[in-house]
Amino acid sequence: MKKSLFLISFLLMGLTSSCAKKAEASSQEPTTTEATSMTSSSFVVKKVDANLTGASAFEEIKKNYAGKVVLIDFWATWCPPCRSAMTAMHDIKPALIEKGAQFVYITGETSPENDWKQMIPSIAGDHYRLTDQQWQELASLLKMRGIPAYLILNKDGSEAFSNITSGGYPGNEVIQNNIEVALSK
Repeated sequence: MKKSLFLISFLLMGLTSSCAKKAEASSQEPTTTEATSMTSSSFVVKKVDANLTGASAFEEIKKNYAGKVVLIDFWATWCPPCRSAMTAMHDIKPALIEKGAQFVYITGETSPENDWKQMIPSIAGDHYRLTDQQWQELASLLKMRGIPAYLILNKDGSEAFSNITSGGYPGNEVIQNNIEVALSK
């Protein structure tokens, strides 16, 4: 019953704030991230240990991209603005990948697993599906107000761009410019 009420509340929040979600943070000891490939070379599904906290899971994900410029896209399968942004990004993404940018997509269990598995083959990049608890903790830690939300990391792991606290797609020009600046460092 609690889970159903949470899901209904979450969906209602999404309707009023561009697919919003907030959560509480807690702590646990980290363990290792396990990566597994699927059938296509354009996308990879990577697993994060379900016993990690949201913060630890996110740190494990970021470790996989040390020394690289990475765009992290927080999204959900049921979020129309998320899907629209991915479609818009198709125009700039291939050239950025050629230049060395990495694309990472993080969602939670509110994205039904079958829907997620059907959608991701058309989304080049690395895909992570966090547990509800991890997603909630991470959203709270990052003060994520809504999805889609984006974080671009420099090669040294520092933040090059973030709209996590405001959410929404900032547009191809903003994404492309920030990735290209990070790639030039």
